[in-house]
This record gives sequence, C-alpha cells and structure tokens, in this order.
Amino acid sequence: MFLLFSSFFAGILTSLAPCMITLLPVIVGNSVIPGQDNKIDRKKPYIITASLAVSVILFTLLLKASTVLINVDPRVWLYISGGIVILLGVSMLFPNLWVKISSKLGLEHSSNKLLANANKRSGVTGQVLTGAALGPVFASCSPVYALVLATVLPVNLALGMVYIVAFAAGLGLALLAIALGGQKVVSKLGWTANPNGWFRRGLAILLILVGLTIIGGYDKKFQTWAIEKLPFDVTDIEEKLLPSSSSDNNSGGESTLFNVENPYQAAEIQGIQDWINSDPQTIESLKGKVVLLDFWTYSCINCQRTQPYLNDWYDKYNDDGLVILGIHAPEFAFEKVTKNVQRAVVDANIKYAVGLDNNFATWRAYDNQFWPAKYLIDKDGKVRYTHFGEGKYEETEMVIQALLEETGSTVNERITDSSNSSKSRGQTPETYLGYSRGERFVNNPDFVADQPINYSLVSKPGSNEWSLGGTWTIGKESSLSNGETQLAFTFSGKEVYLVMDGPAGALVDVKVDGLSKPGGMDVNANNQVSLDGARLYKLVLLDSFQKDKQLLLTFPKGITINAFTFGS
Repeated sequence: MFLLFSSFFAGILTSLAPCMITLLPVIVGNSVIPGQDNKIDRKKPYIITASLAVSVILFTLLLKASTVLINVDPRVWLYISGGIVILLGVSMLFPNLWVKISSKLGLEHSSNKLLANANKRSGVTGQVLTGAALGPVFASCSPVYALVLATVLPVNLALGMVYIVAFAAGLGLALLAIALGGQKVVSKLGWTANPNGWFRRGLAILLILVGLTIIGGYDKKFQTWAIEKLPFDVTDIEEKLLPSSSSDNNSGGESTLFNVENPYQAAEIQGIQDWINSDPQTIESLKGKVVLLDFWTYSCINCQRTQPYLNDWYDKYNDDGLVILGIHAPEFAFEKVTKNVQRAVVDANIKYAVGLDNNFATWRAYDNQFWPAKYLIDKDGKVRYTHFGEGKYEETEMVIQALLEETGSTVNERITDSSNSSKSRGQTPETYLGYSRGERFVNNPDFVADQPINYSLVSKPGSNEWSLGGTWTIGKESSLSNGETQLAFTFSGKEVYLVMDGPAGALVDVKVDGLSKPGGMDVNANNQVSLDGARLYKLVLLDSFQKDKQLLLTFPKGITINAFTFGS
C-alpha cells in the first residue's frame, strides 16, 4: 500500500523533474494555443494530459511486450514520437500544409486527418494525439517508476500495472495543473490570440525543436546535465518515498528494534529448482530456530557488498540457532544456470543453504521487490523484521541477537561495525548494456537491435555515458563483441565492476586515464582480465572517489557484457 501512495506522489514530483522539462512545451503549448475562432479551448488541457497519462500506462505494457515477447527495438517508439511532435509543430506553423498534403494523397475524406484536426477547436483527435505521442518519450528519471518497471512488473504484472496507473495519475494531475495555469495566463493576453501571430509560430518552432531533440537523443543529455548541475533535484525527494518494506505489516510502530508492528506468518519456500550447500529446506521444518531469508542474485553489486555481513553472521550465530537461506532470484538469464550460481557461491565463501528461485515463486510468495532483501523470521515462523537494499547492518544484527535470545540462546558476540558502508553522492548509477534497460549510450543514432553493427568509438563520452567501437550485436539484456572491439565509459566512483562472459581464458584490456594500474582485483599485472565464466568482474579500484574518470576496455571476439556497477 505504501508503494501505491509513493507511486502517486512520485508522479506529481516528476512533473517538476528535469526529465519533463523538454516535454512541457508540448503539453503547455498545445493547451494555450487558440483555435481557428481565436478562442482558447478549455477542454484541451484535460484531453492532452489524460491522453499522456493513458499513453504512459499503455507504453509501459508495450515496452514490456516489445522487449520480452517480440524484441522490437524500443527506440523505434522514440523515433515515432519525435516524428509526431515534429509534424504537430509543422502543422501548427503551416496550418494549410497538411490539408494540401492530405488532399494530394486522397486522404481528405478519411479518418486519418489527425494532424489536420489538431488545429480545429473541435479536433479532439489532434489533442489526443498530442498527449499520446509523449508516452514513448517518457523515459522517467523517477526512482519509484524505475523501481516498479525493473522489479515489480517482471514478476507481478497486475500489481506492477496498479503502481504504474497510480504514477501516471499523479503525473497527469500535476501536468494538468501546470497546463491550466498556463492557459489562464495566456487567456488574459490579447496578443496571443492571433492564429498567424508570432506567439503561435514561436510555439510551433519550439515543438519542432523538441521533436528533433527526442529523435537525436539530446533530451536525455539535457536531463543528465540538469540533474547534475541544477541546485534542486526532486529525485532526492522521490528517493525518500521508496519503501523500506514491501509489506503493509511494516508501519514503524512503537518498537525501536522490530520494524514489523504486526508479525505475520512467513510464506513457505516454494518453486526452488535446485539447492546448493543443503538439502531442500522449508520454513515449517525450521520452527524453533531464527531464519534469515536473503533474496539476492550473484551479479548484483549491492548483494555482493552485503555478502560479507551475511557470512559474518553465519559464522557468529549458526551454532546459536541462526539459519540463513539465500534465495537466488536471477536478474539475467545466465544466472539461472546452477553451475554458474555454484561458482558464485564458492567465490563468495557462502556456507549456508542457497535455493535457486528461477521462476520467482518464493519471491512472489513474499511479495518481494528488491535485491537484496532480508526477512528475519522468529522461532514461531513469523516475520518480525525486514530490510531492503544495503545498510542497517548493525540494526539487523541487533534483531538477530534479540530473536536468538527469545529461543533461549545466550549471545555474547560483538556487533560488527559498518560505518564505512555509505555511498558517495554523484556516483555513476548502475548501467545496463542491453537495449531493454540501456541508458546513456552515445551511439544511439546508429543502434539496431539484435544485428551486428559497426559503431564508431567516442573516446571521451559525457559524464556517465558509454560508447562502443567496432562491430557489436546489442541484445535485450547484453551486448556481444563480434571482433576486436572497444568500450569507453566516463564514470564517477571509486570502484568499477562489469558483468560479462566469454571463452575461458579470453583477455580483456583495462585502461583508466591517468593511471598505470586500474587496481581491480580481477586485473592482472598486464592490465588484463582473464575470463573464467559468467560473473561480475572487479575492474577498477581507486584510492578515493573520483569524478569523470575515463575507462577504456578492449575486447576480443565472443565477449558478452551485461551491466556496469560502481562503488564508493
């Protein structure tokens, strides 16, 4: 329930975010433009914003279907949307042009006269088209929207769409208020009413420019610049809306230790494909013990940074009655392979039981939405404490000790200090290297999905941007090197990690501008990484957090790269 309200308020806040600045001229401009009778249509803002909200919902479904079911390149929709915005601007700048074109094409009597109708006061179709064109353009900088799109929709389509609808409703209402305000101001200015005046033509030119920036990807570059340079960032407020729990049972009651006010029966473990380090486990058979259920996936750097604490708790409290169950829910396809997970378990020195939840059955049973996620279950089989993401290690360990004491165990272990686990602001975000969730890709104009394309390397991309050089095939969740290729990345952080796979023994060259040695644990004396399977490789370790460092990787043929993550 909390995430439902968070989604709604996040939509309101996103109307003020940098990701919406380039879209506001389309929304406000079309709302304030007078009709052919020199009167402002009072219904326009409602129709346009409602169409936008609906298009966000429909395009979210379309995006899921197009990248999962039929592998349509998502940028196709951006080109279509940018083109529609440009045509709207052209039809506004030259009102009679589309009428002449449609007449030449024999469309004047058909139902396809959408753009011609856009200039008529009664042309509801044009107003709908204006709003609907913005759905594919909407690449939200909202953390809440990203959370729902990345973690809720893949495992619970119905619940995910409820949150998306709430988000779209908040966004639509906020934009409606902005459009109505603009309309009210313009209605008092008589010089704006001239249908052939400079005001109308200026807005038309602005629409054309917006369409061009959408097609060229420049709107995303502006958003990145605005987020970094502007003093006020609403995403900071939105991050506070992210729930600390996915359960309505968590309400922060009077207890300062247990955050589940009304303990609830833990769901049974189900749908596990395989177990590592253990025979099959059940919650029912573990009653009388304290169980820590940890949802993770081995290529997730957030999970990896949590791992040392889990190992420490296992070593400290296993003999006192603590049972840790690692429920491995894969983010990428290769993480469904048992041998890959087994290798990751050995590399991470995990001694406790790990279950492969490849179909997200246990994940759904707990209504989980995060990697990593921890559920602490008491001796009676009830969930008493939850935590999502990194951090709060001391608090979690205190709960472990308290629950163990409830079983009659005497615990004298010292709480592990985690004061150095905080992140630095400005760190480059996790970056996916497939078209399903790929962002900040400099070579976007040349991109074609699932086909080998020769890309020209941009040696120094902008902040947090990446570029490919040579022939690559970019797939849904990864990119494949088709020869000797390169990747350039401008990152901010202290540590750089890359999930990749390829032929055993294949060598990847690693260079960081200004450094003789990248410092990553997986980089040898020759500044190369020797591949040994599909996993997360540690490429860079700097002495301190640094801004806008240049990373250059050189790959041989047959290397698959999935995602970059960063640490501070």
